[in-house]
Amino acid sequence: MLSKLLDGKRKVSDRRKGNQCRDARDWAGAVNAYTRHLAFNNADQPIWVQLGHAWKEQGQLEEAAEAYQTAVDLDINDVDANTHLADILRRLDRGEEALAAYERANRAAPNAEAMRNIRLLRNDAKVTVATGLGEGTTFFAIQDLFGYLKAHVTMSGIQRVQAGIAIHAIKDADVDVRFILTDAGDRTQVLPAGEFWMVDNALVMGIIDYASGKHVDHDALRAMVMACEDGAERVQPLQGSTIVLLGAFWGLGNSIRDFVHSKRAGVRVGAYVYDIIPVTHPEFCDEALVTDFSMAICELCATADFILTISDATQTALKDFITESGGRPIPMTTVPLAHHLTREVDEVVEWPQQLRRVKGKRYAAYISTIEGRKNHLYVVNVWRRLIAQGVDVPDLVFVGRHGWKIGALTDVLAATNNLDGRLHIAHNLSDGELNAVYANCDFSVFTSFVEGWGLPVGESLFHGRPCIASDTSSIPEVGGDLVDYVDPFSITQGMEVFRRMITDKAYRDTRAQAIRDRFVPRTWKDVGADFLEKVKAYQDTDIAPFEGNLKEGRALSFKITPGHRINTKVYFKNPKRILIDSVFLYGAENHGVWMKGPQPTFSIPTEMAPGTSVLAYIQFSVAPGASDCMMTLFDQVANEETDAIRLFDISHGQPVRFMAKVGEDSAIRIRIDVTGSYPRSANDARNFVIGLRTFGYADPENMRGRQELLEAMSLVDRAS
Repeated sequence: MLSKLLDGKRKVSDRRKGNQCRDARDWAGAVNAYTRHLAFNNADQPIWVQLGHAWKEQGQLEEAAEAYQTAVDLDINDVDANTHLADILRRLDRGEEALAAYERANRAAPNAEAMRNIRLLRNDAKVTVATGLGEGTTFFAIQDLFGYLKAHVTMSGIQRVQAGIAIHAIKDADVDVRFILTDAGDRTQVLPAGEFWMVDNALVMGIIDYASGKHVDHDALRAMVMACEDGAERVQPLQGSTIVLLGAFWGLGNSIRDFVHSKRAGVRVGAYVYDIIPVTHPEFCDEALVTDFSMAICELCATADFILTISDATQTALKDFITESGGRPIPMTTVPLAHHLTREVDEVVEWPQQLRRVKGKRYAAYISTIEGRKNHLYVVNVWRRLIAQGVDVPDLVFVGRHGWKIGALTDVLAATNNLDGRLHIAHNLSDGELNAVYANCDFSVFTSFVEGWGLPVGESLFHGRPCIASDTSSIPEVGGDLVDYVDPFSITQGMEVFRRMITDKAYRDTRAQAIRDRFVPRTWKDVGADFLEKVKAYQDTDIAPFEGNLKEGRALSFKITPGHRINTKVYFKNPKRILIDSVFLYGAENHGVWMKGPQPTFSIPTEMAPGTSVLAYIQFSVAPGASDCMMTLFDQVANEETDAIRLFDISHGQPVRFMAKVGEDSAIRIRIDVTGSYPRSANDARNFVIGLRTFGYADPENMRGRQELLEAMSLVDRAS
């Protein structure tokens, strides 16, 4: 008995001694004490981890790995032990074992750091060959959804729409739907034009379910997205298949240019268009968005075989735009959105902590991105007038991220101290928390100037709450006669509508009862079924030929001036960004477009007959510090190359002239080979050495055309 007591004291004493040495950074002492302790208690898993730390701090990596491995053997799901083991194994060049440890850590607790390490270690040999899928397959492009979820903890409007349709499509066993990305995260592999990364449907479903939940840890969400990207496989949509741009076709990683090659190969291209507000109402939008969207909608109209819109108002606006621009008719139909969030209303939730001061009070809720177009200032000014008139107003709750053009609103809120504490602002609420905000409000508000749909109106009705909304654009399509409407440009008219809703409880109750009696919500299942049915209907229609090409003697400029207003009528007829086919392009800038790496390729469609020889002219941009590099141009059709050119000699916009042959598809195909070292910017993750400024071609015998082309290139370059 005495011996056992002494052994027990020794165990406790050695464990405590080891911790004391660790805290004092006496790593040798810690190793000795922990080793003595583990000799009597080798199942003490946390101390094996501490022993690993002590060995590591002394540079004894093999011993540290052995200690961490023992800790993992005792608890294979210990994230800390697996992560430390993986880090040590990497340093010991035991990559496969390190990969296994990182994967165990990520399975136990998904996190972005583990996924980054997994990607660095994982062998991508499995994706060297693309799977070809053709007739009957529908691909949903969701690059923007994944990019958004990496940057935000909750989904916004367009992301909710994609999530709702995706869930239905995955569950529908009669539909062959796949999800594709143009960029699978940190992978360095550049896919050939016309290929994409195809992600697993079940993983997409899991991401949406988690992102729609009550409590979302952003690091875990990012890790789930990265894991989905990491498991993606190469896919090539073949002739007869259909690609649908489900979300933002104008940015967030999506570009019409990414799908032009597929279009030329006989793949049907469609899109879901939410609105064209940056074109019809640019005053409400950021200048950069107006520029990007204006070009993107023109490019979409040049490419799309069919378009679905979220409202009749959006369809009418888009048809008017196409007609005014002189474009071809595009088959078009409306698939109205749902009236509610991704999650169901009866989900049990806790009241959001951000709004704890409002709990139990009367309040009106405005749930939307806070930006100038949404017209929050209208509501604030109505409240100010009613307060001045002695009306007992409820509190105001704004839920949404801050957007652009809200300077006037923030000035008023600062001057009034948020209406003397009556206004409360929250953001990044989960779906469940949003349900609670809707369910407990007196009524909701949505006084937007212009919309493509008006989801907050539908959400309010879905929760049985009265709503005051604008009478413009698509909003009446959502609410019908169950909503009280105001003119968003007339506070005087709106005052009486708000006054009645605030002060007349019987009227509020009558409106709520009408919603309960007559409102029939459109569900995401309805939207998904409607969407897929209409996509399938278009799969039986002819594919419109892509007719975009560069005319002889025209100078194709690649420069885009940020914030510069695009003349859509001109760009509609010459959508220059999709006249170049290349996977090696970064975004356009005010000089042109940088190309990825030292060996980019590109092709330009022409109006010339196959086999024709032409004189091609290119003006290049040269990266800083790359003037001593050498460049060769290789004609991939004729299999001929130019003499080597020193980049310094073309760094000031001097055109490079060379003979090129037109291919069977009437395109000029060029590979650029740059040799020599060039610096990489510490503040720019991109890898570029050469860029395109302008391109043109002419028949060698067309002297006038050649002269006009050189003059046009000179004018474009001076304008840069």
